[in-house]
Formats: sequence, C-alpha cells, structure tokens
Amino acid sequence: MDLAIWDSPPAEFLVSGFASGAVSNPFRIKRHRPEECAALLVEDQVDVALMPTMLALQASNALDVIPGVGLVSWAYPYARLVWGGGLHDFPDTIAYDRRVAQERLVARIILHEHYRMDPTFVPYEGVAPTDLLDTGEDAALMVGPNVPFLDPELFSIDIGREWYELANYPMVWGLYATKRERATDEMIEALIASGEAADDNRDVWVQAQETSASLNEFYREDLRTGLDKLAIASLTEFRKYLFYYDVTEDVPDLPLVYLDEDEDEEEEQAER
Repeated sequence: MDLAIWDSPPAEFLVSGFASGAVSNPFRIKRHRPEECAALLVEDQVDVALMPTMLALQASNALDVIPGVGLVSWAYPYARLVWGGGLHDFPDTIAYDRRVAQERLVARIILHEHYRMDPTFVPYEGVAPTDLLDTGEDAALMVGPNVPFLDPELFSIDIGREWYELANYPMVWGLYATKRERATDEMIEALIASGEAADDNRDVWVQAQETSASLNEFYREDLRTGLDKLAIASLTEFRKYLFYYDVTEDVPDLPLVYLDEDEDEEEEQAER
C-alpha cells in the first residue's frame, strides 16, 4: 500500500512509530506538499493520504477518514502570521501562498472571530515564506517546514495557538483519508498503532532532532497524534466554521470509518 504524508517534521513525527520497531509498516511512504498528497489520493496514485482537514471535510461525501489518529496540536510554529505593527495595529492586507488554503482560512477565522478584523488576503503563486514579506502587502502568512527557523524581526502570531485560544481545543491540521469504502482493517490498525507508538517513543524521537528550545517544547508538549474527545470537539467547531464561512454548502460530515469488529459490536448493541 502507498501512503502519502506531508514533507514536514510534524508529519514525520506522526509516522515515526513505524521506524520505532514497535509497529509493522505495510506502507510505501511518499512525501509531498499537503495539497499534493490530497491530489495523489484523488488521482488513485496512493491508497491513503494525510490530507489537510479542510480538504478532507470538503470531500467528505467521497472519502473515509481513519479514526483515532491525526495531526493535532495546541500550537503550530509552522504557520505564523507576521507583520510590523502588533496587536494594536492590524494589517489591512496579507500576502499568502494560494496553496495554503487551510491556514489562510484559520487565520481569517481567528482575525474575524477573535480580533474583529477583516483584512484582505492577497494570493501569490509559489512564493517562499520570507519573500512574502517583500510583496508590498502589510503582512505575510508564513507556512512551511522552515518557518520556525525564520527570524524576520517582526511581530508574529502562531496560528495554531490562536485557534486554541479561540476554540479552547487543539487544532486538527491533518487527517488520514482514503477514497470511500477502500479502507482496510490492516490499514486502520497500522496507522493507529503508528500514532500510538510515536507518542510512546516521543522522547527518543525529539532527542534525535535538531530543534530549538521552542520547537523542543512544541514536540514534547503541543503536538499530538490521537483523535481524542478534545480533537473531535475541535473538528465539530471547525466543521461549523466551514459552513459559516461559505467553504461548504452545509456543515460537512466527519466520515470516520471503523474496523469490522467495531461495526459488529455497534450492531450487536443496537439489537439489544
């Protein structure tokens, strides 16, 4: 089976359980940008993909989402809104790479709901995060694996932490998805087990990385691999915002798929 994940350190942590030796890996893992992972799944070039949550929910009628595992965090240094003013001087225009649609939506929600600000988001094509500061816009939405290491000497806010402060739940950035009715028990079990093993081996993985003090704290304290009750509650809030902000026509379903044995247990309980 082929698995597409994001070419970013948080996604590597999500699958690090496979490298721990505690879990058997049935996948050939491919690494691409988040939107490319989604495209590979649509084009049947992979069996399962880590998809941006927004894209997975937009296509919920055609996908199944693997339960119990996902890319979840209380903060997210890989997505920052950067400008020169500060909270007393919000930007009127924000430059962003049009490929980061999910982060753009989260930033828009935060600015409107939390700060009562509605700046104009100006899309750019394939511009590096640091170069977005040179576009002439008032601010830049920086997203990518190098963002935590950038030091633009300007004021910035962490989009993940801002979501937590708005919703009181961690942000669910990515979900494992397959096309409808293509998930298998082997696939589900392996992905859930890998997420659990990543958590169990967190200290070993973090020690092997070259991280700053703030990133060390992110990986130890803020990054999660499980879709627990708080993550599901966050997804409920996010699904409502997708509707409120006209991203979807209705509040989208969360199409979780379960192991056959779990479905059998649910049917038995319903018959009692």
